[in-house]
Amino acid sequence: MAIYRFKVTFEDNEDVYREIEIKSTQNFEDFHNVIIQSVGFDNMHDASFFTSDDYWRKGDELRLKPLEGMRQMNKCKIALLIDDPHQKFVYVYDPKSHWTFLVELLKIVPDDAKATYPKCAKSVGEAPKQHKPSDVAAPVIDDEEFDEDEPHSDDEAYTNADTEVHDEEETALLEGEEGEDETAEEDGHEDDASEFEAGHDGDDDY
Repeated sequence: MAIYRFKVTFEDNEDVYREIEIKSTQNFEDFHNVIIQSVGFDNMHDASFFTSDDYWRKGDELRLKPLEGMRQMNKCKIALLIDDPHQKFVYVYDPKSHWTFLVELLKIVPDDAKATYPKCAKSVGEAPKQHKPSDVAAPVIDDEEFDEDEPHSDDEAYTNADTEVHDEEETALLEGEEGEDETAEEDGHEDDASEFEAGHDGDDDY
């Protein structure tokens, strides 16, 4: 039985790739599963294989999930689409994130009776994280929990301290004005007394 060895490379990073061995009688869904496993993705999204020419231009599509008028991976054996010693496919995982892999047949290797196929025969480079930062939803702040119009505890402390300073200044000012009024009254009384005594002294001369 023929064993195909494919090189599966991240489209945007040729330094990260996997070499996958798969039986000619196994299907493209088996191929899909081993690719996802080899790069550590979650295998929870749709995927497609496309036949390709030497310039990686997409041709016929094989879908993971059934769609009317489209061929399915689990109904197509690998050998049926091998027409070239260096047959190429484009594999796309998760239409939303659009992870794209370039798949090229390297050679046909002998069957190992002790091996379980499909399998990852070689792994080079660390695969990128499946979920990008932009895929993570930003935390939502509840308006009731955070209201810009409401003062924070630090603002309240500052406001209370400021109020106390103003109260002390007003009290000091009032006390100062009352002291000045009392002094003025006392000075007035002393002047009246002096005038009164001066008048009485004039009476004694008569």
